[in-house]
Amino acid sequence: MRIAMLRRWMPTAIKVALVGLIVYFIAANVPLKLADIETFLVEANVQFYTSMVVFAFFLMLQAAIWVMIVNASNEGVGGLRSGARLGLLAGLRIFSDSQFAKYIPGGFWNFAGRVMLTTRAGIALDAQLAAIVYENILLVSAALCYAVVLLVSLDIAPAVYIIAVLAVFAAAYVFYDRTTAWIRWLFVRASRWKTLRRVLGRLTAALGQEIGAEAAVAGSEAGLTRNRFFGSLACFIGSHMFMGIAFWMLTNSFGRGHVGLFYAAGTFATSWLVGLFSPLPGGLGVREGLLVYFLSLRLGAETALYISVIARLWNMMAEVMFWAAVRAAAYLTRRGRTYDEA
Repeated sequence: MRIAMLRRWMPTAIKVALVGLIVYFIAANVPLKLADIETFLVEANVQFYTSMVVFAFFLMLQAAIWVMIVNASNEGVGGLRSGARLGLLAGLRIFSDSQFAKYIPGGFWNFAGRVMLTTRAGIALDAQLAAIVYENILLVSAALCYAVVLLVSLDIAPAVYIIAVLAVFAAAYVFYDRTTAWIRWLFVRASRWKTLRRVLGRLTAALGQEIGAEAAVAGSEAGLTRNRFFGSLACFIGSHMFMGIAFWMLTNSFGRGHVGLFYAAGTFATSWLVGLFSPLPGGLGVREGLLVYFLSLRLGAETALYISVIARLWNMMAEVMFWAAVRAAAYLTRRGRTYDEA
């Protein structure tokens, strides 16, 4: 009886514990007092909240590109669930539900949550591993483009760096098939590690899910073709511009100076890129430091520091907005289906 009750309540207890951890570390990452936050939110203008909506839209675009990469990686994979495709709304829900786990120290919990939820949707594990690696390579490449342009515009780096980046992209295009053949082999080998499969199995079992071993590992064709890889790169470069537009609107909403659109886009992309090396959750500290440095060149140190602190809160609020929008869409979709069936 006790074992049955434990199995019944264990998934709920784990979910509550994870939510508690996420809320705690999110609160710890915002260097503002509750009274200061309330005062700021009341006094913030329409442009501030509009910028938050644009940033939430950027997050939705990023999630949609991830769904596209997952489905492309899963095409041609053999095994029990090879015919599964991740729907757009389902993918957006997985992305939004797992995004807050990045604020837990460790830097990988959001990916672990994504793997667990995507496996429930029937996507092969090797396809998921490929999608995660491709996603991060593409995100870094897109951010690098903006960072190099910013550094060159500030005379911090010579213009030859832009030529070097273009040369790397050209070489990657020419030798893409040869390189990915070797990388794809590594994906398959990693997805068949007994330790990895055992950890995934225990995690999903603890949450009340059962995933067979044959569903965790499939064939060896997970990956992106050359055209899809560079098409996804173009999508990420475009989505990063929406991120830049949102940050540009944010910086100009305070009325303490003005920065250009491309300067704002390059600043935010560079701070995100360097923040990847921060050992703290969400790139805490490193990203704020880079924002202060670049913004101070245009707005002054005091204003730059103020914006960098508010930008962390703004980022989190946009993530909550994105999560709420996806949840509302999923709820309305279920209601609509129920009404149609009735």
